[in-house]
Amino acid sequence: MLIASGSVISVIAELTARGIVGPNGGAGIRIASVMRSESTWTVGHRAARAWLHAAATALVGSGLLSLLAPQRVVDICLPIGMAVAFCFLIVSAVVASRAARRSDDSGDDGVERAAGVGRG
Repeated sequence: MLIASGSVISVIAELTARGIVGPNGGAGIRIASVMRSESTWTVGHRAARAWLHAAATALVGSGLLSLLAPQRVVDICLPIGMAVAFCFLIVSAVVASRAARRSDDSGDDGVERAAGVGRG
């Protein structure tokens, strides 16, 4: 189940950051600052993409550990891996919120800036 959860988080992270999946009732970072508009949704998810992938990696790693390691190792390391994943998810929400608020405060769509377009 952890491997599947990590995989879903990673796929959703990419789909939301690329703008393929917009604001909705079920997937993505669902906090007010990010849900405010299409633009803040995309900016927030692009900013949080790496943190979401880190959380997904921690979950997949924990799942693999639970399948392959001796039980005494699993008993110690599995809760740590899950806690690390949870922390990465919290950080991703904070990063997304800050990016969304910055883009909302600037009055522009912020999508190009979050993607690194126009730097030179």
